[in-house]
This record gives sequence, structure tokens and C-alpha cells, in this order.
Amino acid sequence: MDVTLILTHRCNLACGYCYAGEHVRRDMDAATLDRAVDLLFADGADRAQLSFFGGEPFLAFDAMRRAVARAERHARAAGARLAVQCTTNATALGPEQVAFVREHGIRCTVSIDGVRAAHDLNRPRAGGGSSYDQVRAGLRRLVRTGCAPDALMVISPQTVPYVYASVSELWAEGVGMVRANLVLDAPWTAEDRDELREQLLAVGWELLARRTRGEAVAFEPFERAMRPVRRKPAGGRRPHVVVATSGHLYPCAPMVGEDRDDGREAALRVGHLDDGAPAIARRAAACGVGCDDGRGCACAAYLETGDPGTPGPNGRWFGAVCGELGAAIADALARGPYPSRAAGTGGAGRRPFVIGVAAALAGLAAGGSALLRAGLPGCKRPRDGVDAVVARGEMAGPGAGGGPGDDPLAGVDLDEVVPTGATAFPPAGDDPPDGATVGEDAPPLPGELRAPDPAPAVEGDLAAPPEPAIDLRPRGQLRRPAGDSAPRGPGSAAGGD
Repeated sequence: MDVTLILTHRCNLACGYCYAGEHVRRDMDAATLDRAVDLLFADGADRAQLSFFGGEPFLAFDAMRRAVARAERHARAAGARLAVQCTTNATALGPEQVAFVREHGIRCTVSIDGVRAAHDLNRPRAGGGSSYDQVRAGLRRLVRTGCAPDALMVISPQTVPYVYASVSELWAEGVGMVRANLVLDAPWTAEDRDELREQLLAVGWELLARRTRGEAVAFEPFERAMRPVRRKPAGGRRPHVVVATSGHLYPCAPMVGEDRDDGREAALRVGHLDDGAPAIARRAAACGVGCDDGRGCACAAYLETGDPGTPGPNGRWFGAVCGELGAAIADALARGPYPSRAAGTGGAGRRPFVIGVAAALAGLAAGGSALLRAGLPGCKRPRDGVDAVVARGEMAGPGAGGGPGDDPLAGVDLDEVVPTGATAFPPAGDDPPDGATVGEDAPPLPGELRAPDPAPAVEGDLAAPPEPAIDLRPRGQLRRPAGDSAPRGPGSAAGGD
């Protein structure tokens, strides 16, 4: 089974949106750590992932080294495959830590909110002051040494104007995979959602441009909708458990909180290490709660509504928008392939691709209704897009409700809206959701979103996409934060340092 260790509750940052509560000095002791690591292959699996979370895991570096060494011994003894992952703020990554990451093939996900202006809004040092330079230095060390880190940015209403610039800068820094979560319990207004959608559309254009140049970049909120998915039979999902410093077990890391007996997190516990490995493995396999089941994210639902089984309006809206955009991008890319220079096809080979780009994305600038109308009833006006579709016709605008307590998706089956399971809180690993098979032969799911048919081909080589009938770019320049002169649209230099 997969095991995530909360190595410590200590952290050297004071993020405004942190769900871990008070950062007390509480570390996992050696005996608890050993018993937790021993769960990895206790169910007889031929592969497992060990993950580190916190707090800041590298503040407990000795414990991390002990855990990795023990896990590798178990993997060798079982003849099994081990993957190791760590979510970190990168501030404690010196030469010794980076060498350890590289030696053991640890996949690091670095928490950084993008450009300096966005990062500094919510991620100060615990003692005050900016953490940006430290985080960026740690990220660059990982990139320079070939450790291929991911980046995890958290989007709040205040950082929405920086989303495109932030993603672009991270890609320019050499980060291949940028993941994004929302501050789900923030008061998101209709204006915030409109601006975020514009920013995400700009990110989509940048992603297409880089992919067509052969760059291996990805944006996780889109990526889930871009992968063809076929569900495996029941029982195919790999069990997962999170072990707190106390030895209590949870289904998902964000649910641990402060791990208090009198906190709301106590009701989410699924056992204790004292229960023994066989019982824990059976319970984890039957739990069915997690981010990787293809249906949505239980921890995102918990963070927004307090109930893992009840997704909130912000997470559902984000999943629907990213599913729409991801499906359009996937359709455009599938109309390729984009030929390499060595293929000898010249410019003529680009025709199906560029026409596919124009066809698949034409509906997005008009609100995306061309992608959704065939799959969902109630889309009445072309420019309403997702905001109307997910509300079955009308989504409340400014001053007419639509606040964080209102659910515009009540009664809508989200498995039909986002059939591949785009979520607001994606997991850290590279693999597709457990319980899913990825491949070209995967059949479409019911209600799968489809782009419109491409326009007829035109004569001659197409060295660049033709001007579409609808402006595919975001409407005008994206809004700039006060005092910020950095351009925000595709093709412009990213903001920040």
C-alpha cells in the first residue's frame, strides 16, 4: 500500500491559507516511523509509494533518511518497486539534502505560488518577511541538479491576476509540471471566477504553444481532463494511508490538521498503527476515500465543506472549468501529431494540427459553450460558458447570490461534466489515478466533452494558425494588479523576477 508520513508539524513558513493549524514542535519518533514504513509492502503489493508531508519534511531530515533506507530495504526484500515523493517549501534544501534527493530518486513537489508578488501575499516566513528568494533558490537547485521537481501553486482570490505570469515563469525556470489548488474556503466572487477563467485560458494557450514546440510542460488541472481514462474493475485501486506523528491513521494528508483528539479531524481517523498491518491494509483497501478514484477529491471537499463526501461550489466550479479547457486542449493535440523536423514533412504536416487548435478552442473564448452544449442541457447563451452550464442555464452574477455558500451545481452529475475526474486538489504522483488505465484504446465515457469539427482545410502550407472567426485570445489584456506593469497575456514576458 502507499504510505504518507507526517514527519513533523514544524514549519518555518506562516502561510495564510495553511490547513495544518498551529505548527507545534511535534515530530514522528523512530518507533512510530519504523512501524509506518513497514506498512508499505505488508499487503503483498509489487509497488508502493512512500510520501513525506508536514509541516516542512526537510526540518526532520534525519527521520526522512531513516524512512527511505528502511523502505528501500523492504522493496529489495520483496522484489518490489518503490517510489518516493516529498512535498516541500524548498527553504531547507542545502547541498546535502539535494544530493540525497538525487541519489534516491525522490520526486519533490515544491510549494511556490509563482511570481514574487503572488508568493509574498500568502507565504511569509514564520518570523516575518519574504520567503520567495529562499524558495526559488531551493527550486533552482533541484532543477540544476536534474531532480525534475514539480511546482505546486495555491490560487487565492488575491493571486488570481498573477496566475498566467506565475505558471509561465515556473515553466521558464525549467519546471515541467505545475500543479494548482484553490483556497477553497475563500470568499470567491463571480468577478474572481471570471478573471480566473481568463487567466486559465491564457495558460491553456501558453501550454499549446510550448507543447507544439516540443517542450515537455504540463498544468495538472488540465492534465487530468487531457488523459483518456478507462476505469478498471472494482478493487483495482491501490490502498493508501496517511500516518500522523501520533500513529493515528487518516485517508488523506490535508485531513490530519493538528491531529488533535478534540479537533474535527479526530472523526476522520481510520485507525492507529496499533491495529496491525493486516487490519490496516484491509481497511485502506475498502476505504474508497481519496483523490485517485477518478470521481473527485475527498480532501478538497473536506477543506471546503467539512465533509469528505460533499464537494463545495468552489471546488466543483474549478474542476468543471479545468475539465472544459483540458478537453479542448487534448482534442487539439490529438488532431496532430505535430511533426518533428526530422520527420521531413515540412509545413504541410502542420495543417491538421493548427486547424484542430482553431476548431477545438474556438468555443472557449465565447465561454466554452461549443464544448458543453452537446453534453449538458440548459446552456442557453453562447457567452455564458461554464458559469451558465454548471448552473443549468444561469449562474448568479454580482449582487445576485453566487457567494461561497451557494452551490451553482446542485443536482448536476459532475461525473458527466468532467468525466475524467479533474479535481481541485490533485495528488502529487505522476501515475494516472489508481483504478484507471491510460491509453489510446480507452473508450470515451458517457457524456464525454467533444470539440466541434474542424474547419475545412485550406490550400497551401500553414506555417501558423489562421486567424479564427472568434478571437481565441483572452478578451483584451488580462487585468493587472495595482502597481504592476508586467504584461499578462500569452506571448508576453512573464511577470516577477
